[in-house]
Amino acid sequence: MRRCRATPNSAQKQQSEKEIQVSSLEERLRRIAEEKQRIADEEAAMRDEALAELEKVVEEIETLEKRKEQLEIFLGLEEGPQRAGHGQILQLCVRAITESGGGLTSGEVKEAIEKVMPGMKLSSVPASLSRAASMGRLRRDEFGRYFLS
Repeated sequence: MRRCRATPNSAQKQQSEKEIQVSSLEERLRRIAEEKQRIADEEAAMRDEALAELEKVVEEIETLEKRKEQLEIFLGLEEGPQRAGHGQILQLCVRAITESGGGLTSGEVKEAIEKVMPGMKLSSVPASLSRAASMGRLRRDEFGRYFLS
């Protein structure tokens, strides 16, 4: 049986091939890291756009709710309900969540406020909760419950 001995040239060649392989792996890892960063940046930009759109939709809903109230009053379909002052709904929402000691859904928040303020117009509670969550004052879990941040 004949044994092959590594000659200096073959050892250098093997070393060179290993260095090329390592270099190739490092390059692939660098490209993967760059792609991960690009995807993370794109996701962050999409999230920012979605939050901006959500805020716009919430404002449109509030405007439509106000217009609906005006038309109902004009048409005599509804007596003017007790309206909350600017920011009062959000304060009532935060108070309800604080007093509950845990997370509440928007429906549960409305029920809690209705107990304290019967007759109060509460159609903007979901929009107020959503806006507070987008601004970081509240956080919402995957079950739709709101918690203090």
